[in-house]
Amino acid sequence: MSRTHFALCVLSLALAACKSEPKKPAMTMADWMTPGEAHQQLAKGVGYWEGTLTMFGEHATPQPVHATETVEAVGPFWIQSRFTCDFMGQPYVGTGCVGYDPAKKKYVGTWVDSMSSYFSKMEGQKDANGVLVLHWTAPDETTGKMVPHRSESVETAGTRVMTFFQGKDPGTKTMVIQMKRR
Repeated sequence: MSRTHFALCVLSLALAACKSEPKKPAMTMADWMTPGEAHQQLAKGVGYWEGTLTMFGEHATPQPVHATETVEAVGPFWIQSRFTCDFMGQPYVGTGCVGYDPAKKKYVGTWVDSMSSYFSKMEGQKDANGVLVLHWTAPDETTGKMVPHRSESVETAGTRVMTFFQGKDPGTKTMVIQMKRR
């Protein structure tokens, strides 16, 4: 058998093996319509929360600002939040929606607020310690350039602490929101 013939045989076998590998089945509608453990964990955050917001850096708050948040379920898959406080001397309202995408195996979310026309789309996962880490890109408040942002959320039955960072990992801490369930 010539080298060329041998190489063609090996290549043919390799291609046949690639074609015969079973493909991962696509998610069915039933998969999309069945809430999982991640959805159930998110639903535990539904309720009324009250606490403080503390800013760091250029917009540092001399003392924590009073804040409230109402979290409602949107069916069994999503939670929607309405966050209010007095932010930099102005009334601030922000709203977000968070869920879990079983195909991506990631948490996904959105955020809009009364102080910006920017629409944030977030994605992330829980780390080994159960901290929900979300990433998104948004304008830098000083330069207007798009930069990475990150939030790290720790929630218990009665408390929630969200720490925000701007810039590439590890980033600069920009804000901490500490809430208690009412």
